[in-house]
Amino acid sequence: MTVVTAAAALALPGTARAADTVGYPAAPSRGNGVAVPFEGFVGGGGGPAPVGGAVGVDLVLGSTAQPYLPCQHYDQRSRTGDTFVNACQERGSYATFTRFPAGGALVFPHGYFLGDTQPDLVRGGTVNTGWGARAAALSFEFYPEPGRDAEFVHSRFYVDRFTRHANGWTYSADVGRIPLRARTDPGTAHFGGRLTVGGRPPAPGRVSITVFGGSARSSSGYPLSSFAASTGTGAPSWTSTPLYAGSHRITVVDTTTRRQCVLDRLDVRGDTTVDFDLALPGFGHPEGSCTG
Repeated sequence: MTVVTAAAALALPGTARAADTVGYPAAPSRGNGVAVPFEGFVGGGGGPAPVGGAVGVDLVLGSTAQPYLPCQHYDQRSRTGDTFVNACQERGSYATFTRFPAGGALVFPHGYFLGDTQPDLVRGGTVNTGWGARAAALSFEFYPEPGRDAEFVHSRFYVDRFTRHANGWTYSADVGRIPLRARTDPGTAHFGGRLTVGGRPPAPGRVSITVFGGSARSSSGYPLSSFAASTGTGAPSWTSTPLYAGSHRITVVDTTTRRQCVLDRLDVRGDTTVDFDLALPGFGHPEGSCTG
């Protein structure tokens, strides 16, 4: 199962005020930590999920405007990073990454809980991170099981308000359940098109494309969005996984030149063609915004 390690980082603007968990204050009034009344995923009719998968949760410290993601602060080569990176289930990526089978029980039947103490997944024992008291936000992202990736929308949602105290925890708004939506369902979108450099296929791995956007609602009415990520395979084309219909932001990165272009598409529904040529201004879209 492919993990999109930069999804939340790309979606959140700004620069963090500190470079480590210990630079952020804790809120003792949160009790045991923060909780999200999110149960998991169901089929379109509310029945068991038709596909297995996983949900990754990014922990955000600081603020939505100036985020710091401790579990993404990790250098694989030196094996160094945040003071508490050993508590991350996916070092360099998610704080937790929870897999579930098709047709099984809800992933979090009693909700998702982030306390102040986590297991040390490297040295053993536990580590007092204070993450529950320090958390500014949590970002949840869904991945279908391998082999079904292209069939289902990769949903995501973001919570940054924890205001209700109950049972020793501080809760966010109710998220409830998320009906899994397939590419063939109404209210979905899909991108694809040519991907070239001066009319020729780019080398494998040269191009990365991420898409964020779309709009849907959970069973409780909580707002959802979606994301897609792909890396060039060496073919002269690209395709996204399914997304919710709506407005989307496409980010294209040429890893060879380090040039990046951002393109917005409004009110997208169904299959939509967007071609890119890395040799052209704006990768073929001069209305886009480019850097590098």
